[in-house]
Amino acid sequence: MLRLVMALVAGGLHAPTVYAPNAPTVTLAETPAAGDNFHYHLELDLGGTMIIVQEGAKQELRLEAKARHVFRERTLAVADGLPARSARHYTDAVASAVVDVEKINRTLPADRRLVVTLRRPEGLFCFCPAGPLTRDELDLVTEHFNPQGLAGLLPGKAVKVGDTWNLSPAAVQTVCLFDGVVKNDLTGKLTSVANGQATFSIEGTAEGLEHGAVVKLAITATGTFDLVAQHLTALTWKQKDHREQGPIAPASRVDVTVTLKRQRLAHPPQELEDAALANIPAGNSIPAAMTHLRYDDPHGRYTLVYARDWHITGQTDQHLILRLLERGEFLAQATVLAWKKAAPGQHTPADEFKKAVNTTPGWVAKRLLEDIETTTADGRWLYKIVAEGTSDNVPVIQRFYLLAGPQGDQVALTVALKPEQVKAVGSRDRELVEAIRFPAQK
Repeated sequence: MLRLVMALVAGGLHAPTVYAPNAPTVTLAETPAAGDNFHYHLELDLGGTMIIVQEGAKQELRLEAKARHVFRERTLAVADGLPARSARHYTDAVASAVVDVEKINRTLPADRRLVVTLRRPEGLFCFCPAGPLTRDELDLVTEHFNPQGLAGLLPGKAVKVGDTWNLSPAAVQTVCLFDGVVKNDLTGKLTSVANGQATFSIEGTAEGLEHGAVVKLAITATGTFDLVAQHLTALTWKQKDHREQGPIAPASRVDVTVTLKRQRLAHPPQELEDAALANIPAGNSIPAAMTHLRYDDPHGRYTLVYARDWHITGQTDQHLILRLLERGEFLAQATVLAWKKAAPGQHTPADEFKKAVNTTPGWVAKRLLEDIETTTADGRWLYKIVAEGTSDNVPVIQRFYLLAGPQGDQVALTVALKPEQVKAVGSRDRELVEAIRFPAQK
């Protein structure tokens, strides 16, 4: 009885259905509501291969990864029977990966541990109210299993052992992290009931889109539902993940196992109380300072706070390569180059930069569209060249920029796009240039 009372307190107005051990059916349903609070512990284990193409030949690279996420979540709004807006506070968020022989580690800094998660028709959208995340930090909080879809794994009605049910497209999109669902035949089944616990399974395949790439999943999962507390408490989710090459990532073939543990909280933790969430925008209009991403040059030469439609796809000691995507469609590629520094108050002469542009390997300019010296909104010198031509025999329009700061710091930016994408790209390349910041004067 005490456990039942505590479940009532934890669930607020959502009273659990009393479980009768000898009943022929049991109700497996959750009704998410604003104000729900849960604690989550997620572990991920991934192994497989990444497939890249070099000089026309495919090459398979070993790919391994592990991740751990521990966080508490407060539901802020519900739509279509699932949480649509949640606030999360991470006490732990770490991931490590090995690609061939290269090791990669990611962690979430202390000042970016409060994250707002939005479930949108076009996929998951996360942002940090404290300020811009880096792309790695964003991936760390968006690429793990999304528990906003847990209620959608259940039948939402009374069932008996052996009964099956189909998962909704909204639930599949959420738990599979798709931007859109193409196919879905995932089926749930109640497998056993004992000691106040119901065990269910999920099997089948799903196909969707993620960042413009086709993703095919074969899934087998088992979950535990507490019939007294009336919520899902544990889940083991296994998927065979086949991803085709997309605009920003290579193809891959991996096996993924996620283990999830879940506990309802009677009250929101201090980090998710009303006062802590006071600066989160209530509507769909979110300030750019919260949604934009941050890049810090490892050598301290510049920083960049940019729209998240730009995706980092490559980085060397001198170059940063980004690709612009809109709803999965590749629109343009930008290359940021740390240019040689000039004396304070000076910059590279325009003619010298133009000569360097015209000798770019593989580039043949056929028609000059723009050649202008101008300034940015904050008064920095900016030189811009726009030309139509071919790059490695492919017709393109290239926009070349050279930006100089008051202390002689300089960055060159080249944006390449197909002629038919000029309207779609618009002024987003200029916005990228304007977003570059140089170190403050020491």
